[in-house]
Amino acid sequence: MPWPEGATPILEIETHLHNEPESAARFVTWIPWDSGFRGSGLRVGDLVVGHDDVRYTLQTVETHEAVGDVNFSRYLDRIKAKPDDPLILTVLRKDQELRITGRVGGHRSYRNAEDKRILGENGPLDWEKDGFDYTWDAWYRQFVPDAKSCMSGWDHFVGTNTKGLAEHLPSFAARIEFLEQKYPGPFAQAVRDDYEAMKKGVAGEPRSLTEADLAYRNLGDVRAAQASAAADAAFDAFLAEVTKDLLLNPPSAPDAFAEDTRPLHGRTVRLPELSRQQILFETRRSWWWSGSGQGGYLLDRSSAAMKRLYAGMGDYTEKVDPFFRDHKVVFVGVIQPEPALVSDTLRRITVSGLRVEPLAGLVSNTSQSDRRLFVDLRPGRMDEPFAGAAALATGIKKPELRDDLGPGDVLLTAFEALKMGDMATWLKCYATWMVRGWYGKGESYQYVDRTCQVMSPGQSANSAWDQARKRLMDDLYAVEVDRVTPVRVVYEAAAQPDGSTRAMEAGAPQRVEEVLVYLNHIGKVNGEFRTFAGSMLRRRWELQRLDKGPWRITSTQSI
Repeated sequence: MPWPEGATPILEIETHLHNEPESAARFVTWIPWDSGFRGSGLRVGDLVVGHDDVRYTLQTVETHEAVGDVNFSRYLDRIKAKPDDPLILTVLRKDQELRITGRVGGHRSYRNAEDKRILGENGPLDWEKDGFDYTWDAWYRQFVPDAKSCMSGWDHFVGTNTKGLAEHLPSFAARIEFLEQKYPGPFAQAVRDDYEAMKKGVAGEPRSLTEADLAYRNLGDVRAAQASAAADAAFDAFLAEVTKDLLLNPPSAPDAFAEDTRPLHGRTVRLPELSRQQILFETRRSWWWSGSGQGGYLLDRSSAAMKRLYAGMGDYTEKVDPFFRDHKVVFVGVIQPEPALVSDTLRRITVSGLRVEPLAGLVSNTSQSDRRLFVDLRPGRMDEPFAGAAALATGIKKPELRDDLGPGDVLLTAFEALKMGDMATWLKCYATWMVRGWYGKGESYQYVDRTCQVMSPGQSANSAWDQARKRLMDDLYAVEVDRVTPVRVVYEAAAQPDGSTRAMEAGAPQRVEEVLVYLNHIGKVNGEFRTFAGSMLRRRWELQRLDKGPWRITSTQSI
């Protein structure tokens, strides 16, 4: 359709700043259906690095005269551009540079023969529903954001979930078919083209995984069977050792304050299996409770012996079963002469029971009772976290973390360590430094903090490890390196001001370099292995090295 008289020229594409450091490119997020770049070869997800004879630099970004910036209209004014005039964009698409010619556009609206506003050329009335739940205008305003998410690729929008988007796409199908049948024309065709591109954008690419690639998914079952066999044997041996001291037919719920329990003091007792429902909570500590009413046996969950039990369970979770959380325990322990009075304010009960010092614990998975581990809680009686742990450790195939590995290979080594249950190697893949900035009155500088560990051993690392291992046993089957960005310098000691004493310290790094590594995650979609983007899966990873040393991960996430 002809342009209105005196139409102001505009570039009808939507862009956003590229989200890589020191990049002057503009990321194409949308091409409207009537844009002069429709059909030109430009795609949503392309990187625009120049227009006509202009090549973008960081200085170009500062002037705001790049494509998509607020001042780009100044350029169109300088060249006296009019709607329909050609414009050339220089585009990067992966490793390929293209020169794409489109047309300058302008502001316009669409109306039918009755001068009523319609949604595009030959399109429906904005406010018409045509039997659907909401108007065409409202429907299209929902369609476009989803189209942007599907077509922009997986590097720009954080949290892109291709499986979720793919499940949502069929909801558009019926209305698009109706649009094509009742309102055929350029607008309907553009919507159809976008819809097909959306499906392609979230479908991912097929991959082939061998039995060897997937063998790690059976390691947990194999190791759990080994640990259970070792647990049963160790528990039987322990019981044989303490049988002569075991109390036969002990009272189920002795009340230490209402009964004479002195004959029970010092005796060894095997308690019934306890679950989380048998935990009493006080203000500052908690207790395992075996009993009923106001009596029973009480085990302090913060005791030194219990800490050894939790360490064993943690090691089991780390190496064998990341889903091992809800557990039951059979305790064997010695009844102490000092009773315990425990008040659980939530349950509104008070228990006056016999305190028990645990000697051993047989722990089983609540949902999978055939998965067990045994820990001898007597000091000095067990030199491994749980029975059979040492034998399991010797069977773990540890990936080799060589200093000459490239950044992509270091990242893959970390994932291989996750698959194998090798937490020690996984931790070594993370950096033990961080580039920091100091800002003071009149000066500022950078320095390398060598006291920082990106993934330091402890609760946060354990949590990250367990979550990553769970995901690798869930919908994530493999990872691969998609691409690695060029190396850039993020710290240079020589560039710091003279007053920066940290940069001059003996042994301080002189240079820190960084790359971004983009990963493809591979899952199973409709029975086929394909690349996908999912919730909480990090596609972009930062890795650094000090003075040409080994590359290490500086991203704080694990998966």
